[in-house]
Amino acid sequence: MAQQDIPMNEMMNMDIIRFASAMADKASFIAEDFAQVLFPKTSVIFNDRMRSNALQYLRSVVGQLEQQICVIATREFDVAQDVLQKIANGGEGQSYRLLADSGLLRTTEIVQHLFIKAQQSELAARLLQKISQQDLEATLTRHLDHQDPVVAEAAMGLLVAQSKTTGTAGEISASLADLSAEIAYAFAWPVTASLARLSGLSGPQLQQATERFLAAHDESAGVARKASRLAQLVEQSGTAEDNIPHPMRDGLSLFIARLARQTGLTSDQIVSFTAEPNMARFVVAMRAADFPVQEALSVFSALDGGDHILTAATYQETDRDRALALVSSWTAPDAYQNAKRILADDSLGDRGK
Repeated sequence: MAQQDIPMNEMMNMDIIRFASAMADKASFIAEDFAQVLFPKTSVIFNDRMRSNALQYLRSVVGQLEQQICVIATREFDVAQDVLQKIANGGEGQSYRLLADSGLLRTTEIVQHLFIKAQQSELAARLLQKISQQDLEATLTRHLDHQDPVVAEAAMGLLVAQSKTTGTAGEISASLADLSAEIAYAFAWPVTASLARLSGLSGPQLQQATERFLAAHDESAGVARKASRLAQLVEQSGTAEDNIPHPMRDGLSLFIARLARQTGLTSDQIVSFTAEPNMARFVVAMRAADFPVQEALSVFSALDGGDHILTAATYQETDRDRALALVSSWTAPDAYQNAKRILADDSLGDRGK
């Protein structure tokens, strides 16, 4: 975990005794943080840009949720409370630091979501090293003139959704529409509890405001859903030229959605595969989808963030039947896959027999 440096003048304003006491309370966690750096459980490398983008995204999501809940509470439930009204009117949110310090944002669901968003941003930055922003935008605008108006409408929907989440190159932007129902739930209730503490409000209005927000939450307006819809239509009405997805022809979101559709994997799985060493599982997914050799090499080159090289020999020697079987096993629910791995542990011996 990166150290948070606080200027001495700010520290003095906080009362250095209180600050030192707070540091003492957390001292027992230093070894735990350092151990995670020294002994990671995976070979995935998280660079500084990914960490920065994940924190930026997290702050944005918490801030947007905070404001939405306050807007509903003050305008629909007539809550007259200064802190909540200030946040509802666009004032600076206060929940992020409280939730970050409490550990309530470190749940598996939230951290996995942050990782996927940070890796998507990383892929977008890699792609922009190979193709201009203008040419990348043209990959979608070409569908606006599609002879099938349903395809054109879906392309416009994806363009609008992407416009809400597109930052400058290498940066990340957040839209609440991109939160799945499960992730929105995971974020919303800790934010609600934080607002209750910050405002001192003891009544049910904040909970009711959150319930109303969650009931109205529409994830179909997010990039993933829009890309999945366009992918379905492109697959159904595309020409032979469009049969093989490519990020430099489709754009990143549509490419991921098309590959996910062809393999039965989720878009999040496809994204996570690209963060792994040598993108091995991503290569297996392309082989299962029967990408031609040169297309597979080109896609790998477009998305790889290092000096890794996928050779034609390596790709061709990857048995497609085995790739199909492996990808099929990855489509099973995560809970099932995790349970199988645990039960296959040799240390369990014959206890189940």
